[in-house]
Amino acid sequence: MKIVLNKCFGGFGLSHKAKMEIMKRKNTTVFPYVHDWKKEEVWTRFDGQKVGLMDFIGYCEKDPGTDQVKLSWGEMDAQYVFADVDFDSDSKRGDKDLVEVVAELGEEANGPFADLRIVEIPDGCEWEISEYDGVETAHYGFQTGSV
Repeated sequence: MKIVLNKCFGGFGLSHKAKMEIMKRKNTTVFPYVHDWKKEEVWTRFDGQKVGLMDFIGYCEKDPGTDQVKLSWGEMDAQYVFADVDFDSDSKRGDKDLVEVVAELGEEANGPFADLRIVEIPDGCEWEISEYDGVETAHYGFQTGSV
């Protein structure tokens, strides 16, 4: 089985290009909007403009139908429903589309603080991901959990 890990300090993260490709493969149409951290409640339709490291791109499943929306974070998510494009949890790291997109895009799949790598672990074994300052390691072949 193949899974995706982050192998540098910083943390797991996907580029906008990778997220859009994964959504396309999952037949999910999304409408990306940028939340500028300096303008608390302003969301601007993403059309390729430069995005700051502190800015967040939200992927709406419903089209807001305008170039700019003025809503709080929670109101934006409640009204336009952010698509699930996060693969932070261990259980999602083996997602077929994620693995294929990272393989195809290479470095272009990396988020701003990531160096994503595909690793192979034996099929059928239990596994978990541990992380230290963003650098991830897969542990497998034993019974995971706590006693």
